[in-house]
Amino acid sequence: MRFPEFSGEWKKYFIRDIAEVTKGAGISKEQRSLFGTPCILYGELYTTYKSEVINDVQSKTDIDAKNLVRSKENDVIIPSSGETAIDISTARCVPYDDVLLGGDLNIIRLYQNDGRFLSYQLNGVRKLDIARVAQGSSVIHLYGESIKSLSVSLPALKEQQKIVSLLSLIDERIATQNKIIEEYKKLKNALAELFFAKSIEYTSIGEMCDVVMGQSPSSVAYNYTKNGLPLIQGNLDIFEGVTSPRMWTSDITKQCDIGDIILTVRAPVGDVAKSNMIACVGRGVCAIKVKESGCSEYVYQYLLYFKAKWGSIEQGSTFSAISRNDILNINIPVITKRLIVASHLLALFDSEISIEALNLNVYTKQKQYLLTKMFI
Repeated sequence: MRFPEFSGEWKKYFIRDIAEVTKGAGISKEQRSLFGTPCILYGELYTTYKSEVINDVQSKTDIDAKNLVRSKENDVIIPSSGETAIDISTARCVPYDDVLLGGDLNIIRLYQNDGRFLSYQLNGVRKLDIARVAQGSSVIHLYGESIKSLSVSLPALKEQQKIVSLLSLIDERIATQNKIIEEYKKLKNALAELFFAKSIEYTSIGEMCDVVMGQSPSSVAYNYTKNGLPLIQGNLDIFEGVTSPRMWTSDITKQCDIGDIILTVRAPVGDVAKSNMIACVGRGVCAIKVKESGCSEYVYQYLLYFKAKWGSIEQGSTFSAISRNDILNINIPVITKRLIVASHLLALFDSEISIEALNLNVYTKQKQYLLTKMFI
């Protein structure tokens, strides 16, 4: 796939031939501030900056910047450490000078090509190439020398810029769609606060529900051939409020049923989903079984509302976690007809959010298609 006005051959280069590769310098998340110099921390590439070009730098720091590293317009940054090789294969272009670049960031400083184009290419057809040169087991590292050895394909600069202009339009549509979803969520949260916060009479989750804590099956039983049951281990097995397991297990430890409420009990604590299948539940989740018929939606919506309050209950310094007793002892308003109606109204918002999320998924797939078809 190519714009008709371009016909020249793309040329292959090693990154060491087209760029200087350096590293950022330490800025911790605790050193961020409301005022100061714009900065980017490596973790924000996973959590904050979802598109290939960082058009709006979110963080600032007021620490002494004398020994820190400042960006130059067109820099491409990639984490130098991460949890998995695929996660670490995350490139972002910084289109501004003088942004402070934190430690654990590799910096690709191009001599003359378009950093936005390189960022799109690295996140597309070169993603697996980056993953292959990453090293480590429990913590994955990506070293500058490994980045220098990567091969990329580049057309003339004008064609790079034309491709970037198309992909940027799709990124803008994705950003708009994310804002639509966020506005629905804000409105829903405001209504949930109105419905639940002023309740007077409370009972406990333990009075309304049974709780089955998950237990990890043997890792040798994991499979992708649908042998056994789907495995729900944590928030990565949840999508838009329903279970969406990534793998199966033939070692069935603890089990959830259709209609159960799945709650994550290890970091991140408090994500909630409805189980749409019989599945094995691992140690990162529990299955909540509502005793009274017709009350499941109410408990589900209340747990969504309660998510922000888990911080006062979580235990552990490195990995936050909650226990079965923590869950059983959650105070929940005594159910009334008004709250039943309210919970179904909140469910309508969930349905609308799911529709918008599907639209977002369409735009994202369009982008992924172009990333594979427009790059050699």
